[in-house]
Amino acid sequence: MAKEENANKPDKDAQKSFKELVRNYFRYYCERSTIHCVRYLYDPRLHNVERLIWCALLVISVTLCGSFYLLLSDRFRAQKLQTVIDDPQYPVFFVQFPAVGVCTDNRINWSKLDEAKAQFLPANSSQELVEGFTTLVTYLETLRFDNFKYSNSELEDQNFEALEFVNISSLAFFLALRCEDIIEPSSCMWRQSSFDCCEYFALEKTEYGLCLVFNSELSEQSVQLKKRAGKDFYPRHNAKAGQSSGLNFNLILHKRFKRPASQATDNVYIMIKKPDQLTNAVFSLTPNTETYVTIRPQMTRTDESTRNIPAEHRNCHFTDEHEDFGTSDAPRRFSKSFLLSNCLNNCHESYLIKLCNCTLPIFFLINGKVEDCNAVSLRCISRHNDIFSYDKHLKEDDFFSASKPGMTCPCLVNCNVLEYYTSTTTLPLTGQNMYVCGQLSVLLFLLMAGITSRSASHQFFKVDVHYQVENMITYRTSLEFSSIDLIANLGGIFGLCLGASMVSGVELIYYLTVGFAMHLYDNSYYGLLRENLKQKWAKCLLYLRNGISHAHQQTEATEAMAKSQLRHPFNKRTNAW
Repeated sequence: MAKEENANKPDKDAQKSFKELVRNYFRYYCERSTIHCVRYLYDPRLHNVERLIWCALLVISVTLCGSFYLLLSDRFRAQKLQTVIDDPQYPVFFVQFPAVGVCTDNRINWSKLDEAKAQFLPANSSQELVEGFTTLVTYLETLRFDNFKYSNSELEDQNFEALEFVNISSLAFFLALRCEDIIEPSSCMWRQSSFDCCEYFALEKTEYGLCLVFNSELSEQSVQLKKRAGKDFYPRHNAKAGQSSGLNFNLILHKRFKRPASQATDNVYIMIKKPDQLTNAVFSLTPNTETYVTIRPQMTRTDESTRNIPAEHRNCHFTDEHEDFGTSDAPRRFSKSFLLSNCLNNCHESYLIKLCNCTLPIFFLINGKVEDCNAVSLRCISRHNDIFSYDKHLKEDDFFSASKPGMTCPCLVNCNVLEYYTSTTTLPLTGQNMYVCGQLSVLLFLLMAGITSRSASHQFFKVDVHYQVENMITYRTSLEFSSIDLIANLGGIFGLCLGASMVSGVELIYYLTVGFAMHLYDNSYYGLLRENLKQKWAKCLLYLRNGISHAHQQTEATEAMAKSQLRHPFNKRTNAW
């Protein structure tokens, strides 16, 4: 037993010396700490009650810091966004003037029907085939992706199987109204300077059919204009605002281009879109009117710091986050910025491919993965017209009792987006107005025919597209509470409650790690610790060899034998007789 007590004595000494070393080191840290209240915990000049007061103040301060930290961390994890004005006087000439599209409700030049028959039908075609072809052209005159006016039952009665060889897109391009058909040549003005209308109005595809578009960069004609003018000067820019400061042109619709008893109206649609955008919403213009299209551009930039936020939360996509619907080969042929601007168009095409297994190049980009729709496909388009005519929001059904079928597209705007907010003002056009504008020839014709007469062979439109202001407002979207804000607020709170700084935190870490290790080394604690570890390791090895168990059993057996022996009355007597 004495040996065991001697063996355990070094452990107790080591434990005692370690506690003493920790106590001395803590006193040493308190005397030198830059954190408030800590130096008073071991100040020998203070009474114990005073030390308890300072200790309570330190606990309260640390608790306040912890609670404030939890509040700030919750605010940081919320990842809220804020949009502020970045520049209230940003000149409009820094941004591109929008592309202006002109789309007629009647998409077919009916006067070219005989030429189309000669080009698309085989020689000596039967009367039935010619009539079927004429009916097909009739259906194309108001063909729009989002609104096909003919019912599926009506199309079922037509023998479209005999016209499967006709390429609908090529036929639509051939019969489309050209610039020289609807735009008055001498009426085009850009920044109060005349220009050749048909040189800058190019025929382009949109979801409203083929339209004439100014200042676009999508068609081959626009690409040539950009090469000739230079990428810095095309698409064009404009620095002025107000009437007649932008684009001016006149439209004349001839009755001979329209089929008798046609369902198409005499209205014209104006489309304002970005130069690299395929399609956008349209504004309807009625005949014999003067329309002022006022545009107010607005730009919003989103900080790169918001990339960690899900796109659905920030409601925008960066350029490299565009959606690929897997139904088109466009991602291999176009830039990511272009694909992001035309995400909705690609989504609409994916629905057409999924439901009808074909695509229409008059509405969408050329797609090498699927075949073009033919005359028979018009039945499928009519059958699913209720889906194609409605863009459906992801969470829309949660707010309506009866869900409406439609296209659900996960498309968001560009995080660095330029929007053109548009408003129109339409006034009736009189003969005096046209005379003032210099349209004397048109005036004489309309006066002779009667401008208000429904039997007039011409419909006249005057269009003025201009900016509303010369300086626009740009916005910037960023995190309401970023990581820098979190660090700054935490530093302020720790400084307010504890009088601490980042250096104080580094000091505390140093004293808990390197400083404490050096303190133990200076007091020769590691040698004593090494001896204790050796003794524990030797005892562990002895236990693994079963030595401790045998010794314990042998000791118990010896004690039992000693207890079981009978004691002789004279065994302990030295002077036994």
